Amino acid sequence: MDVKRTGKTIALAAALLLAGVVALPRPALAKNVKLPEGKKIHFTLNQTLRSDRSREGDKFSGVVSRNVRVGDKTVIPEGAVVRGTVTSVKRSGRVKGKAEMELSFDEIELPNGKTLDLAASLTELDDKEEVTEEGGVQAEGTKKRDAATIGAGAGIGAAIGGIAGGGKGAAIGAGAGAAAGTGVVLATRGKEVYLKRGTEMAIQLDRSLTVPVD
Repeated sequence: MDVKRTGKTIALAAALLLAGVVALPRPALAKNVKLPEGKKIHFTLNQTLRSDRSREGDKFSGVVSRNVRVGDKTVIPEGAVVRGTVTSVKRSGRVKGKAEMELSFDEIELPNGKTLDLAASLTELDDKEEVTEEGGVQAEGTKKRDAATIGAGAGIGAAIGGIAGGGKGAAIGAGAGAAAGTGVVLATRGKEVYLKRGTEMAIQLDRSLTVPVD
């Protein structure tokens, strides 16, 4: 073996490597794709949220149910996890007012384990609750039900009053019945916000989100 020739070959290879002429294979770098402000992310809720049980600070999560795409590129795939926090809860009023629940959407975890901070607002629900301008959830009102309860109480009171003593008694009975009906409404709360597990929801980005895509 020619030791000198072998040594020169090794030295030349080392020089070429240092000069960048001979390059070692490099792993492919992830490309960043920007989701624009206003882009929607649909997901399915993992837990049940209720205004009569959930508390400020409670955590929740949901699984992305539709691929989020930019052009023909899937940027956030199904299976990614959205995580958020209950920031405010208001139970339904005893006489008036709707139950409300405010939610924040804090981050999204991609299937590859990367976690990205979110700035997003709730825009859609598949349930009967409505989304407020601030992105919170508001339960249906109870005005019609309350009126029916009070009316039923008045009718029962009139019947009792009539048995007790004719027209005058009926008038008194009606008043007493209405009071009793109102008492029922006061003693029971109206409808609460109820987002059951599996509820389909959609959030909208409040600012653009940069996502690394392999």
